[in-house]
Amino acid sequence: MAEPQFTPEEVQEGQRIVNYVITKGLDNETIVKRFDEISEQYNKAQTLIGYKGPKWMGESLAALYPSNRENVKILDVAAGTGMAAFEMRKHGFVHIDGLEPSQNMLDEAKKSNLYERYICDVLGENTLDIADDSYTVVTMVGLSSEIMKKLTVKALEELARVTEKGGRVMINNYDRNFRGDIIRTNLSNLESRRVWKLEDEQTMPEISNGVGGILQVYMVL
Repeated sequence: MAEPQFTPEEVQEGQRIVNYVITKGLDNETIVKRFDEISEQYNKAQTLIGYKGPKWMGESLAALYPSNRENVKILDVAAGTGMAAFEMRKHGFVHIDGLEPSQNMLDEAKKSNLYERYICDVLGENTLDIADDSYTVVTMVGLSSEIMKKLTVKALEELARVTEKGGRVMINNYDRNFRGDIIRTNLSNLESRRVWKLEDEQTMPEISNGVGGILQVYMVL
């Protein structure tokens, strides 16, 4: 099926909305407030800029789990409006919970009944209200750039903690967001301590509007 075609003005408007929530220097509280503000426009904006992150995650998840997908339990972190869950459900994954700090974004996801559990919480220095080893897979698609580049060791440990041993943590984002010193050091920290190991790294030349993407798969040890 051919990709939808939009005018340059439409693409520009989509990028303006996306830029509003990824402006450099924003603190986490401001980022969440901005997501609340644009929640009803978010899906359209990502469509206008041709954002492929959710579709890529759905396809990669399906490749890792070719059978018994109805038994795979997934936590979708930075769930937003549920764009990634929508793609996962296309492949037969049905047990998906969503973690998202913006209540308005979660409310948009609820309209399409995309998650079993809607968890409004941040990923940071806090301990999530989720039991150890709860999920087969934790996914994180397109975490806001300013949060991604300074994601702490504690936050990454939480992703691993709620994933069962032998399960996967799958992260995709703009390639530039994997290159920062803090996130690279902290991802490696968990590898060096054998909390997880990097199982696969995929690249995409254009994840949206001329920007490349990376998808990393970690196996929890």
